[in-house]
Parts: sequence; C-alpha cells; structure tokens
Amino acid sequence: MSSTSFTSIQSQSTQVITSNTQVSMKEGQVVHGTIKKLFPNQTAEVQIGNQKVIAKLETPLKAGDAHFFQVTKSEPELQLKVVSGPLTQGNSLSQQAQQLLQVMNLTKTTEMQAVVQFYLKEQLPISKDLLLQVEQLLKQLPSNSTMNEGLEAIRKMTELKFPLTQQIVESVLSGKSTNGLQTLIQDFKVALREDFSVSSSIKNNILQTLQKIAEPFGEPVAGALIGRLIENLQNPQISMGTKFPLLQALKEAEVLPITASLHNIVPASASVSISNSAGNIMNKLTEMPANEQNSIITQLRDWISAQPLLTTGQKEQILSLFKDSGQPMQISTVSNALVQVFAEQSQQAIFSKDAHGLTAREHLLSLLGKAANADVVSQTLQQVISMSKNSSQTIFSASLQQTEEQVLNQLDGKAFEHAMKEVLKNLGFSYEAKINHPNEDVRKLALELKPQLVELIQNQTISSPLKDHAHLLLNRMNGLQMLSNENGPQHQLLMQVPLEFLGKKMDATLEWNGRMKENGKIDSDFARIMFYLQLDALKETVVDMQVQNRVVTISLYNNDASLKPIANALKDSLKEGLLTVGYKLSGVFMKTFDDHKLSSQLNSKLLSKESQGVDIRI
Repeated sequence: MSSTSFTSIQSQSTQVITSNTQVSMKEGQVVHGTIKKLFPNQTAEVQIGNQKVIAKLETPLKAGDAHFFQVTKSEPELQLKVVSGPLTQGNSLSQQAQQLLQVMNLTKTTEMQAVVQFYLKEQLPISKDLLLQVEQLLKQLPSNSTMNEGLEAIRKMTELKFPLTQQIVESVLSGKSTNGLQTLIQDFKVALREDFSVSSSIKNNILQTLQKIAEPFGEPVAGALIGRLIENLQNPQISMGTKFPLLQALKEAEVLPITASLHNIVPASASVSISNSAGNIMNKLTEMPANEQNSIITQLRDWISAQPLLTTGQKEQILSLFKDSGQPMQISTVSNALVQVFAEQSQQAIFSKDAHGLTAREHLLSLLGKAANADVVSQTLQQVISMSKNSSQTIFSASLQQTEEQVLNQLDGKAFEHAMKEVLKNLGFSYEAKINHPNEDVRKLALELKPQLVELIQNQTISSPLKDHAHLLLNRMNGLQMLSNENGPQHQLLMQVPLEFLGKKMDATLEWNGRMKENGKIDSDFARIMFYLQLDALKETVVDMQVQNRVVTISLYNNDASLKPIANALKDSLKEGLLTVGYKLSGVFMKTFDDHKLSSQLNSKLLSKESQGVDIRI
C-alpha cells in the first residue's frame, strides 16, 4: 500500500471546496461567473462558484452568458470588469483554461495549464501572481510526488487557509501519505550514525530517543526480565556460581544496591519511598520504632488484601507471615516475600496496573530501592535491556528470549495502548501543545524526537544529507498535525505510529473523523475510524470502523482469504468485548482489494458494495 493516501482511500468523505466555502474576492482577482439577472444602473446578479453576488458591471451584458471577470473594486460594492467574451457552455475546462491563459497573458507551460484548470474546476478566485506562485510550487515538488498530488495538497492548504509555501506543500504531501514512517525513521537513523558532523552528545541523545521509539515494549520486557533474574537469585536449586554473575550484573545496572549479597539481596536500608508502592510501606515500617509499628502493619495488611496485582494464593502466602502471638514481625521476611511475589507478577501481569496506576515491575523496583521517581525507573529499565543485549553470558541471552516470549503471549489491547502512547510521546507529536503547559518539564520535552529534529536542522554545522533526512521526517510529523483539523463541531485526527516489537515491525496509520460535544469532549457515540496497516504476515490491511449511536460496523480489507474463518471464530469475543464498554456490534465485513487498485490510488469503489468478500452479520 505504498502509494495510497488518505484522500484516495476515503475518497467519499472528500468535499470540494466550493460546497461549503464562501469565497472572498479581492481587487485584481479573476473569477469565472455567469450572469443570472440584470438590474438597472448596470447592476447584475452574478453566480460565482457556489454563491451569488450583486455586482456593478462596467459594460452591459446579457443574462445567461458566462465570462471571466476581474475584480476592480470590492468595497463598498463589488465592481467587475469583463476580461473575456461570452464563454460557450460546451467549452471544456481545457478550452476555458486556454482562453484564460490568453486573457491573462500567461505562458502555457504544463504546470500552468494544470493550475488554471484546477482553479477553474474548484471555481476559486484567481490572480496572476497566485497562478505564478502555484506554478512554481508544482515545479519544485519532490521527485516522488505527482502533479495531481501537488494540486490536491494545494487544495487542502487552500481549504485550511495555510500559506502557499514549498515547506508546507511538502509537509502536507508527506502527511497525506500512508507510506512508511518506519522507513523514514530507519533512513534517518542510518544517516545519523554514519554522519561525523554531529557531536557525540547530540547523536547519543537522538539515538536513545530512536531506541525508545523502536522498542515500545522495552520497559515491560526489562521489568519482566528483572523479575526472572530475581527469581533465579532466590531459587535454592541454582548454584552459587551461576547466581554470582547475575548479582554483579544487577548491581552494575543499579537494580540492586551495592550492599546486596547472595544471602540478602534486599538490605533493609535499600527501600526508597514512592507513593502508594510496596517499597513505600516497607520503608515506613523499617523507619518506625518497634513499639509504634502496629498502625503501619495494619495498613500493610489492608494494602496486600486489596492489591489487584497479586493472586489470592500470593496474598495468603504473605498474610500468613503476620503473627498474632505478640512476637515481633520479621520485616525482612515480609520484604523478601513481597519481592518474590512481585518478581512473579512482573512476568505474569506485565501490562496490568493497580488502582494507583502502578505496575508489578514498579512495585518490585520500589522494594529493591530503585523507584524514587519515574525517571529513575525508566533509566534503570533501559540499563537492564542494554546489559542483557551486550552480555556474553548465555544465561542472559536465554533469559531475555524467554522473557520476550512471555511478553508476546500477553499482548492485548492494553499492551498496544501502552505501545502507542509510548511511541507518540517519544516522537513528540504533542510537543507544541505541551511546551507552554505549566506542569510540563521542558527538559523532558526536549528529549522527544521532534524538538531534537528542529534543533538539528537549525544547526549550521550539520551536513546537508543529514539535514535532508531530518527534513523528511519532520515534514511527515508536521503534515499529520496540519491535516488534523476541526471544522466547527467536526474534527479529523491523523496519526502514524511506527510499531516495532520482538523483531517485528509495523506501520499503523490512524484516521479518526468525529465530532465534539459542547463541553469540548469527543462524542464517543458517533465516529469513523480507519486503520491503514503494513503487517509482516498479513501485508496491506485496511480496517474501517464506523460508529453510529454506539452501534459498530467493521469492514476489513485484505487479500488473504484465510482470514475469513479466523474472523468468524473471533466475532463472538469481539461482540462481548464491545458490550463491556457499552457498544453493540452490528456486523463484520471481510472484503478484498486487488493490487492494481492499490497501486493506482484506491478509488471510491474500494469501500463500496462492489468489493468482493463475505459479510458476517449479527
């Protein structure tokens, strides 16, 4: 689906500018108009585009004739000057364009003829300067863009009232493409690594951000890996010789404190406070005098009983350690038990969160003394991934492989929600919106990819090839933002998310069309959401989901016939899942498209009844 665009895929939602735009006319502009009615004093009603205007004419004309007029005055009354003889009704756009080019004394280049025909078709006011400006833009189009694509971009820019500049044309062209943000990122990464005009600190910062984008499941994998390694350290059946390098590696990655040993991997002084975490409560318990611990113990017991991340068996295991005989509770025993169960759950409930939004890996790290804040957690997890990949020891590579399989088996809606949020955050799609927010840390925002690209482009010492790659990537991101717009209560949102996990890559493009309520919130009862996916196994895939009054209809386009029985098997679980969030499934329609239609820009038939396939109705 390399050549498809939002407009071509969803062509039935495209509106001609003249259908809803009131054209404002300025002196010097040329318009195509038809005389509808004649009035005294050389005044007439003239149809221009989709609107009728009363204008004073410099010469008498006949009702019903069409002419090219030039605006000689716009205020206080519109005055038009005839610049062409009556136009024959049967004249084609091409013939009308030739007449106008002659009237305006413009060179008949291929680009100019295309521009004039475009403006005549859209019935928009024209000036000589405007036509020359747009002609020049078409001559400067990127080599991979056609003239029709350029004109479509200019149509969109006119509709959204964007300035007609080469930079914006390129951004809109890039934003309208569903072709490989993943490819643009990879090309930029290669260029960055091979370029010596960038300082090592700038290069390392950008590469770290690109690594986070490339591995949205990196932190969940790292958390599960820590849990697995901690289990190995607590396993009496594993030899000391095998445990010792694990202990040293976890110390080097700053997961465990330097005072940790094989006999005591969690020293009492290790706990660091983070609100509502297991480490937070254990830290309070450790610091409290023995005769004042009862209230904290009660709090700990209640916290364990209510903790949704733990299984019933794990809760019973820990609660059995609390003694009612009046003897002092062994804090270290409870701490080690909590480490054990959260090490297990960091592998078994990887994407689950408790009522305070904390994961099992965050609770585990809080018990190990490394969860002072989110930045410390993230840094620690990144160090673990780096350690596991660079280690020459077999136990690390084997543990990492097993952990990745665990993560793969738990991928669900929550997992992909996590991945998309991480990727979009690190790309910096919301950078401009967040930069002026008082609660945002500007230093953190500066580490997102978009501001780093802007800084790179503005750096005078950077090589031209690297700047070109940075421009291409930035144009795509800017284009997506430009094409996300609002028209009264109607909103359109475009996003492209390059997902990579466990060796598999996927480009996901999302187009959301819907409306906003009076309170400024999205109306979840009505929407149209389209996903354009490039998948390793399924290849080109389009999912069209329409929501009307919370009734969901899904059309899935793919040429793989084997998907039909799979879809049949999954429709009941889809129906049940939608019901849990208040939606009713109307039907799932499995359809195909052929490669010829895709390569020639998917036309309106793609989403029409002419598509072949099987309909699943409920």
